[in-house]
Amino acid sequence: MGYKLREIEAESKFSQELNLAFIERIVPQATIAGVLIGEGLQTERERKLNLWLTVLLIIMINIYTTDSISAVLEKIAQGLRYIWPDPDYQVANASAISYRRYQVGARPLVALFHQVCQPLATPDTPGAFLFGLRLMALDGTTEDVPDTPANAVAFGRHQSDRGPSAFPQVKGVYLVECGTHAIVDAGFWPYHTSERVGGFRLLRSVKAGMLLMWDRGLHDYEMFVQTRQREAHVLSRLPAHVKPEVVQALADGSYLAYLQPSDYRRRKAGEKLLVRVIE
Repeated sequence: MGYKLREIEAESKFSQELNLAFIERIVPQATIAGVLIGEGLQTERERKLNLWLTVLLIIMINIYTTDSISAVLEKIAQGLRYIWPDPDYQVANASAISYRRYQVGARPLVALFHQVCQPLATPDTPGAFLFGLRLMALDGTTEDVPDTPANAVAFGRHQSDRGPSAFPQVKGVYLVECGTHAIVDAGFWPYHTSERVGGFRLLRSVKAGMLLMWDRGLHDYEMFVQTRQREAHVLSRLPAHVKPEVVQALADGSYLAYLQPSDYRRRKAGEKLLVRVIE
């Protein structure tokens, strides 16, 4: 079977012709373009580094984490160079990359994240479903960030008897699909922020038919209520101070019980949630 090299039209721009097939399958160029338009980011003049390529570059620097940003752009351009009419074509320099990254900002990346990062498991994925429910987990962690004055002010440092931590730290909270380990939603806050703050925010991505798991550090009556309002279910450890009101013992040793809100007025009004407790 014969083949031929891709043909480049004389009027083509290098940035318009770039395409990475393995990224295109996951994050299509049309999706990126739609997000940029939705955020009102359009340019009249086509430069060496256009807005679409800038977003692609931001994605790629999180794959080639040990390379400089300029080196990653060279990697992206490497394949197209083989067929480009001008063998000495120079890609955008560091100052152009910095300018474009500031121009794109964070909002388009957030919007793109929410479009692309969706549950991946199918009914055949091992460990992804239980009782017909998609298994999801909600948890928080602490991440080091670069030691800059701006990060120290924005996120803070861990303090101990031996002094502050070497790096500023950020509180990250993640919603993850258990069967694939795919991150479906995430949020980042100053180090001293409670995980529950992030947990409440990420309930926005919880959908019907999910079984959401979290540890006792995330326990909150209102989180149970909001998860059930989304027609999802919860499997959670209860802290020792939480005393459910037993309603009925079941044959397997578990029992039905009521959880009550910590707010006195809500308890006084009779608000409560029926749960099954397994010891």
